[in-house]
Amino acid sequence: MLDVHQIAAALGGQVTGTDTVNVPGPGHSPADRSLSIKVAPDAPEGFVVHSHANDDPMLCRDYVRQRLGLPDWRSASARNWQQAAKSQVPDQAKLKSLALKIWDESTNPIGTAVEHYLSDHRGLALPPELAGNSIRFHPKLYFDHHTHLPAMVCLWRSIDTAEPCGILRTWLDPKDNKKVSRKNLGRASGAAIQFDKATSCLTIGEGVESVLSARAAGYSPAWALGSSGSVKSFPVLKSLSELVILEENDQTSPPDVAICSNRFLEAGLAVTIIASKVGKDFNDAWRAAQ
Repeated sequence: MLDVHQIAAALGGQVTGTDTVNVPGPGHSPADRSLSIKVAPDAPEGFVVHSHANDDPMLCRDYVRQRLGLPDWRSASARNWQQAAKSQVPDQAKLKSLALKIWDESTNPIGTAVEHYLSDHRGLALPPELAGNSIRFHPKLYFDHHTHLPAMVCLWRSIDTAEPCGILRTWLDPKDNKKVSRKNLGRASGAAIQFDKATSCLTIGEGVESVLSARAAGYSPAWALGSSGSVKSFPVLKSLSELVILEENDQTSPPDVAICSNRFLEAGLAVTIIASKVGKDFNDAWRAAQ
């Protein structure tokens, strides 16, 4: 069985749990920690990977295997395991359809648990112009086999076409409206939660609450991208002449923001980086200033 300390030493990363390690992704800087590795004895290689920078999972897996000196995963047992896993992956079109069905079922969030969650736990007023357009409320959204919970539902739109392509579900505790969990459904890659229509200037950041905080502070139009990797890969849009990037206070955000910033600067656009110095993100700073 693989040892987390062995993995961290071999790939120049750090142990984050009893069976998890964060390491630099393939081709990333030594300071990067965008690749998560989880020890999984039932997997063919003994581990599974997840890239927070949206790197190709096959590339990441081969990269880890090679650095650990493990044999080729393409054995017969591994291929059989892969085929079984592949057969269990839902069709992306069906996931998108389900996501948009939930979106259609969701309602205006004013006066609901969503408004209380934002105000009580995030220090944010719910902008009325966003209510029903990019943020909605579902009173009883499926959480697991035994539980349905109220939820904040945000709409993902394609960056290229603005077509709806998925949702971000934030389940809330019915007792105190605190966040219980958060998951995407449908497609989030190459997409954004577009709170406003982009003009010549656009503010981008990771989390919904962080971007809403920046928007409340006057940085609009604004889009939430969901992850540091999505900020890193954000494309240069023809309509833009200036980009504002919200940088979070963690290991992955600064290098990813730098890559995005350099791409826009090389394209001749103005870039402003707003780095959070209080807490983890702009929402922490926003609440501290209240």
